[in-house]
Amino acid sequence: MRIEQLTFTRFVAALAIVAYHFGRPLNIFSNPIVSKILTQANVGVSFFFILSGFVMIIAYGNSKTIKFKSFLKNRFARIYPLYLFAIFLMLALHLLYPKENILATDIILNIIMLQAWFPDKVFTVNLTGWSLSVELLFYVIFPFAFNYFYRKYTVKQLLFPILIFWGITQIFLCWAINSHWEINNALFTKRFLLYFPIMHLNQFLVGNLAGLFFIQYLKNKSGNYDYAILLIFLAIPTALVFRPEFLNYHDGFLALLFIPFIIIMSLNTGIITQIFRCNFFVFLGEISYGIYILQIPVFLFTEFILQKFHVSGDLKLFICGTIALLFFSALSYRFIEKPLREKIKKINF
Repeated sequence: MRIEQLTFTRFVAALAIVAYHFGRPLNIFSNPIVSKILTQANVGVSFFFILSGFVMIIAYGNSKTIKFKSFLKNRFARIYPLYLFAIFLMLALHLLYPKENILATDIILNIIMLQAWFPDKVFTVNLTGWSLSVELLFYVIFPFAFNYFYRKYTVKQLLFPILIFWGITQIFLCWAINSHWEINNALFTKRFLLYFPIMHLNQFLVGNLAGLFFIQYLKNKSGNYDYAILLIFLAIPTALVFRPEFLNYHDGFLALLFIPFIIIMSLNTGIITQIFRCNFFVFLGEISYGIYILQIPVFLFTEFILQKFHVSGDLKLFICGTIALLFFSALSYRFIEKPLREKIKKINF
């Protein structure tokens, strides 16, 4: 089962993260309200994690069991070719345009997708790769969670333990940040709290829970929910603007808005869904993984080229970088992601 209208939402989240990384120096974002939204736009990663948990259930919800090797092969085929390509691009750019030292251990940890487990290595090589290191944990856990829990227990039975785990994660994060809790040093602590895989597991699990709830209770309740979608969509930046200082949204607190948005979008048959199901918007959603994982090397390459032509300015870099990113993401989807995905899936072991 595939819910097409959700695909484009990935594109929106990916662009929000690009704006978070490269848009903040622009004058257009100097407005206090825009700045508050932009400086927290990395919550798009949280949306990815929750959506990943939801669509995983939608895809496998009717299965009797999930074979671990087959599942991992399919997920590997989906994410790893472009992930590895991004690493090679970063290493090539490092030779061409060195900005910081890259150690052999950094390269190895990134290739085996374990960098997020080491807070001092989480941003090495390709910065955005840390979230794929987190996703790997989800992929390893999901077959076991599905086979031994989701197929054996009802949504009501799963509700309490998953929500308790989500709540504990939120309380621990707020307590640690507000009490200035430190391990070794402040930078290590911040990276542990915000990027360590276990801290994000709650988002994947509540996404799973939402998927199970959708399949069991809601899948036949489709209708026109355009106004509800718009209301929740506007509530998200509002929550960012008026965020209480003691709260941190990075590790899943916005599941309170993301999950209703995902569910209602999945049920919607209104004009928003009709638009999002258009081939062009679906394609933008399909290339969103490339937009996310390639943004650092593409922007670095764009900056290098602009400097060669003596072109400067944050706005020019942002516009040229975004255009280049869309172009290379489309090419990579056509010539790297899709063909390698199909070839890997055909491998028997």
